[in-house]
Amino acid sequence: MHKRLTLAVASILFVAACNQDPTAASSNELAMAQNAQNIANNVVGSPAAGDIGSDREGTRGTTCEGLFRRLIDTLRTTDNAAALADLAQARAYRDSAFMARQAGDTAGVRKYARLAFRSVLSAVIELFPDAPARTAAAADTAIARIDKFLGDRDAPRIRALLAHVDSLRTAANTALASGDSVTALSLNLRSIQILHRLVEHVRDNHRDHDEVADGEMEAVGE
Repeated sequence: MHKRLTLAVASILFVAACNQDPTAASSNELAMAQNAQNIANNVVGSPAAGDIGSDREGTRGTTCEGLFRRLIDTLRTTDNAAALADLAQARAYRDSAFMARQAGDTAGVRKYARLAFRSVLSAVIELFPDAPARTAAAADTAIARIDKFLGDRDAPRIRALLAHVDSLRTAANTALASGDSVTALSLNLRSIQILHRLVEHVRDNHRDHDEVADGEMEAVGE
């Protein structure tokens, strides 16, 4: 009886082992991802404590949510015609996205949602011209600190994501150098958003990390 029970348990454990995804992130890497995510969040700070648009040096409030909250707070006391026009354009794009959704036009929904998001970013830059530079500094600081934290430890998924975020930062710098500050800010915020939700990106191994991050940010701007 005892022998049969032992064999049954061994069989169950063998089947479970065979069914495990060999490419899944280890519990150790997930723990490191949580620590790395905390490092990133400490860099960008809480959404309510933004340095964007102030005279102080810093990177706090540089998440997408932090920027949008500061945008709304500033518009309560500042009448900036260009920023208000950008937000009006964003609302028009969101209306178009809604109509596309009603028509079952998935591509149209994505197109207008992204145009709406870029219009909001344009409003952010009208009020806070330093936003691209501050978000760039936040992303670079977070990457450097996470890389230092990892040291020479094995963390393939985290390192792959850091390499991807670093490539986004390179593209953002190129966009800013060419005068496209909206694209630069968008790419910087995407970089920060991936680091801000690093555990999920490591655990779920999304097919398209950029699409996930963009969707999360566009939802904030709605």
